[in-house]
Amino acid sequence: MKSKYSLILICLTAIMFQACNGTKNDGAESVEVIEYPAEDIVNQDEVKLSDDFYLNQIDQSSANDLARFLAGKSVDKYADLQNTDFYKAYSQKAKQQWEELTTKTLNPVKKWCSENISDFSNDTSCLFYPFGGPDLIFAMTFFPNAGDYILQGLENPGKLAEPEKISEPKIHAYLDSLLYSFRYLTRFGFFIAGQMKDNFKNEYLDGTLHIALYTLAMENCIITNYRDIYLDNRGNITESDGNATKHPYGWEIVFKKEGDSRPRTVKYFRMDTSDPPMTGKMEFPFFINSFKEKICYLKSASYLLQSVEFKIMQKLVVDQCDKILQDESGLAYGKVKKDYEVKLFGTYTRPLKVFSIFKQDDLKQALLDKNSQPLPFKIGYASQLNESVLMACTRKDPNAQQIVDKVETPSKPIIYTKDTIYKVQFRVSWKRLDERDFKDLPEVDYYTDNSAYKYTTGNFKTEAECKEFLPKVRAKGFSDAFIVKFYSGKRIK
Repeated sequence: MKSKYSLILICLTAIMFQACNGTKNDGAESVEVIEYPAEDIVNQDEVKLSDDFYLNQIDQSSANDLARFLAGKSVDKYADLQNTDFYKAYSQKAKQQWEELTTKTLNPVKKWCSENISDFSNDTSCLFYPFGGPDLIFAMTFFPNAGDYILQGLENPGKLAEPEKISEPKIHAYLDSLLYSFRYLTRFGFFIAGQMKDNFKNEYLDGTLHIALYTLAMENCIITNYRDIYLDNRGNITESDGNATKHPYGWEIVFKKEGDSRPRTVKYFRMDTSDPPMTGKMEFPFFINSFKEKICYLKSASYLLQSVEFKIMQKLVVDQCDKILQDESGLAYGKVKKDYEVKLFGTYTRPLKVFSIFKQDDLKQALLDKNSQPLPFKIGYASQLNESVLMACTRKDPNAQQIVDKVETPSKPIIYTKDTIYKVQFRVSWKRLDERDFKDLPEVDYYTDNSAYKYTTGNFKTEAECKEFLPKVRAKGFSDAFIVKFYSGKRIK
């Protein structure tokens, strides 16, 4: 039996098939469903080429030059290639396509944001965009002042090849595929996972990195660096391969916008965020938690956070983000209005038929009650029904959600004195564990921090005593165990 997650992926493929074949949408939504096995979308094979083809990660100017080349903009380094008839035609097509997207969607979005949600668009917090894949352009348009952009998806991160080392027919195919990959974004306002899978079969257009560079160059940004990145067990970024099959991995681009005095970053992580692979894995939650203030953006999110198989990610978003901007495919309206003040914009009657199980009658009624008017741009799945809706969600009481910086509060009454206490932290889990499972360790306790249960053992008055105890804990299989300090029942970092 297929899981609901697999069915959602199949639904996305159905939308892709409909758009590819130019099916008219007159309300009937006649869609032929073609099944792609879910594992084919999650486990794409990455193209392996000779290292000679790839740009050196530390060669900062090369990344910026390549971005401009992809965007159809002049670069001295590639002058010979850019003087060909093919490239001149490509440059013109790229310019026209971007102008169409800007005129029809991006400029109306910017104007709408300034008039309706300026507190969101002016926010300088980190922008967290799960399920967004390579969709950097909408993240930057809705949140132009964010200092950091964090994207997540199932698509390959990709590698960058030197254009001069690619044969002429292949570079033509590469550039054509890049423009082609934007067709749904321009027409409907979203990328499609199955469509991205097909686009990235090109030998050189092999992942999200190409689209991000193209976007940044089109936005007149200057790229100062890029690198491959991985997360270690504690959510720290490292450039060494931490075993990409087990840890989130991707890329980071450092850039500046026109007029910027500060560098900004965009990071993309390839990872499956459904519950089975997320259970017990704390790398990504730890990483997200390292940003003190976050806004979450959810668009064309496949209704995954309304599925029973994404409870962990749902909790992560709600626990970590005091602001959420989303369409109807993110968190259910009934869910967010419990914890957030929600401003509704746009129109909604129902989802596409392939997503009919996610119909939200309460959202429909709320929009009718406020006589909400259509948005001045198309965005999200329902744009095919000439409808789009956005929810600007602000936590009702920001002080009630304690996103702790230096002090973490235990989850049960403190039995210790007000003296300083040293303990050994040996385990972190999303789920509450039975302390009796650790019967070989003395005085096992736990405290909670940003939705995670953190387990400790021992109870020492001096750090020296705790240091003597630490090797004994590690010898029992907890090799990452370390010393933590408490004062008056609160952990001090």
